[in-house]
Amino acid sequence: MASRQDNNIHSDWYEAVRDYTVRLAKVRSVSPGDGENRVAYEVLNLLCEGGLDTIYTTYGLDPLAEDPYKRHNAYGFLRGSSPATLILLGHIDTVDTKDYGSLEPLALDPEQLTTQQHLLWRQGTESGNGDDWLFGRGVADMKSGVAINIALLRRLAQRAQVEQLPLSILLLATPDEENESAGVLQAVHFLQRLQAQYQLDYLGVINTDYSTELYPGDPHHYVYTGTVGKLLPGFLCIGRESHVGMPFNGIDANLLAAELIRDLSMNDELCDRVRGQITAPPVTLHATDLKARYDVQLPFAAYFSLNVLTFHTDPRQLLTRLQDRAEQVLKRLLATIDETERRWRFASQGSKQEHIQSRTGVVLTYAELYQNTVQHLSHAQVEAELNAEWERWPAELDKRERSLHLVHKLWTISGRQGPAVILYYAPPYYPHVAATPCVLQDAIAAVVQAHPETRLVQHEYFPYLSDLSYLRLDVGIDSTALKANMPVWQDSMPGAPVRPGSYYLPLEAIQQLNIPVANFGVHGRGAHQRDECVAMSYSFGTLPQLLYETIEYLGNYSGSPSDG
Repeated sequence: MASRQDNNIHSDWYEAVRDYTVRLAKVRSVSPGDGENRVAYEVLNLLCEGGLDTIYTTYGLDPLAEDPYKRHNAYGFLRGSSPATLILLGHIDTVDTKDYGSLEPLALDPEQLTTQQHLLWRQGTESGNGDDWLFGRGVADMKSGVAINIALLRRLAQRAQVEQLPLSILLLATPDEENESAGVLQAVHFLQRLQAQYQLDYLGVINTDYSTELYPGDPHHYVYTGTVGKLLPGFLCIGRESHVGMPFNGIDANLLAAELIRDLSMNDELCDRVRGQITAPPVTLHATDLKARYDVQLPFAAYFSLNVLTFHTDPRQLLTRLQDRAEQVLKRLLATIDETERRWRFASQGSKQEHIQSRTGVVLTYAELYQNTVQHLSHAQVEAELNAEWERWPAELDKRERSLHLVHKLWTISGRQGPAVILYYAPPYYPHVAATPCVLQDAIAAVVQAHPETRLVQHEYFPYLSDLSYLRLDVGIDSTALKANMPVWQDSMPGAPVRPGSYYLPLEAIQQLNIPVANFGVHGRGAHQRDECVAMSYSFGTLPQLLYETIEYLGNYSGSPSDG
């Protein structure tokens, strides 16, 4: 990483952005929790210092509906001479600090922690690479990005004191990005209200979340004009009960789950590939059997969830692909058990003649199991059973766990026997967003081209999950299979109460907004790790100026704001 002096094209941003970063990082805002409100208040304090509160067209806190932590989005808005509007987006929450171990007391004190890290480097207990890095929880992911947005809006507010801005600018600081993105989902409705109130045309949204090197020694910085998506399929694996001394009378559900995991996890055949980029392969996020205590019965129910990142695969396509693979895995496993039983019986009984009946099983989606069970019982009875199961559990139960209970209950009342695999979806769902030809993309390309010394490279898909997924919905995405196979999905009806523990996305509102997205963020390392840090020279000095020039390009734009 180049030094601050070598890489900084405009040092007048540096001290302000560094100061704002430190001040934001000192506020504990682990998601989900009420600390996210404290950092939202600090965002407003920083925006309004020096009497700038009188300059903004509007600013404040927008409450998250039905939120158990009473959290808010912070916002500031400057109305320019044009309805064309750029949104500066950033999230204000972080993951926990327990991973810092003995250094946890310093995790929210970037200056002290950075001093300690430099001391460790000098003592040779940790590797280091210069004094350009500021350490601390959230400094890269992404309070430094929020600090840049604050500095930009303050600079534009000062400019608005003497001239009317040619462009309208909105800053949004959202909680809960590290959890289920409740902040930006509330912001969807806020953006619609603001758009109607001021007759705005949204040119696009720039998220300033961190990016990092793509390989060791990578000298580049990156800007992205789309974002990766995510689906979380669950697999309920049903075996057959049996005494462990007679395992051929049953099916070990853990074995079935293990074979599926071996086939699916880290399998690059399931990666999406688009225009030179490839998603990270799927990995499991949780796996366990459903036995509550020790006994000598085979575990006959197990489950796991699979994290699948997407560039183009939609929920229906993934479900079809996974069902096909699961059927192949189940067929191979049962054939292997058949053959093992033949060998075992010959070894233990000396018999080659005994007939072994071939085992068979089934792979069903949740929607298929539901329809089959309704035919076996009735729609009213199935709904009554599932509602009773829902009410059995507290409102604060994790949505992934609630999903599993509902799928297992449906299997139980279906009257079917294993072996079987039930495929379903659990929250959260992040739609992927492709690059959109638009003036925002033109502005970013122009700024990248104007500054070759920054070694900026433009890619399409931001490779990390982000709030950008909820501001644009690509036309080709089919969400029908998602809703039909997600047990906790609840369509929202105007005025209807939200069912505790349910999951919903305002997909129609997102489609109506249809905002082009970009991530043009700080350079960091070690996000969600104890060595999280941000490169100060680029992030505090160079990047704010690049973003300011992007805004100036957009301000000079005239004509229809976007074709996206």
